[in-house]
Amino acid sequence: MSLKPVLLSLLAAMLLLPAVQAEDSPPAAAPELTPAAEPPNPMEERIRAYREQFDQRAKDAEQLRQQHQADMEEMLQERQAEMEQTREEHQAEMEKTRAEHQAEMESMRAQRPMPEQRPMTERQQAMQQYRNEQLAREAQATRQREAMQKQMEARMESRLKQREERLAAMAKQQEAMRNRAEERHNYLVENQDDIMEGMLDQQVDIASRHEEMRQRAEERRKKMAAMRTTMVDMAPEERRAYMESQREELFGEMTPPQRPTRPAQPPWVQSPMRPPVPPRY
Repeated sequence: MSLKPVLLSLLAAMLLLPAVQAEDSPPAAAPELTPAAEPPNPMEERIRAYREQFDQRAKDAEQLRQQHQADMEEMLQERQAEMEQTREEHQAEMEKTRAEHQAEMESMRAQRPMPEQRPMTERQQAMQQYRNEQLAREAQATRQREAMQKQMEARMESRLKQREERLAAMAKQQEAMRNRAEERHNYLVENQDDIMEGMLDQQVDIASRHEEMRQRAEERRKKMAAMRTTMVDMAPEERRAYMESQREELFGEMTPPQRPTRPAQPPWVQSPMRPPVPPRY
């Protein structure tokens, strides 16, 4: 049986015993003692300190989340500004190319006037086709930039949501651990008399069992001493015959002590998920 839960319960009971005795003592024994002069309960101080630490961690986590969100928004704005600048440069270059081609077409039209019914030459058709391809490529590039920007915004939003969900789960887990610590504290305060009485009875039983084993060992030692004295003056053949007849008594193994039955565990020990003990301050 593991003694760790029993020792922890005994230590908690010993720490809470002076506070309980001070509350049960009559007011006449200390007439000058005021509520402000009563010593604080160590367990309550530890719970309070643990709760303050939990609240501080929650505030730090919220500040970290806000800072991370601000950094991601700043990065997104920088990326958007860079993409906008690239798009404007590309658009300006396309406008410049279009203006050059337009000027070239105007100069060609001014030098060689043609009637409107005349069919387009191969060069004009090539220029028209090139202009159409340029417009199509520009439209496709615009659509790709918009799709990439939407994809980046969706990815950024997903990351922020995942981070927020992890922080919320962490806060919920810490809150559950704090509640379990309070339940353990309340259970020890409410059942400290029963726990102490059970531990005292268990120690009495252990002491009685060891005393019984000591008496049995003492009786066996006396028998062994008497047999050893009896075999001193015997001949080797008689000694062997005597030892053979008393083999069970001389070399028999003692019955191993039986372990006591394990007492019923409190509800907070039977929990499948036991949180760590709060740190000491």
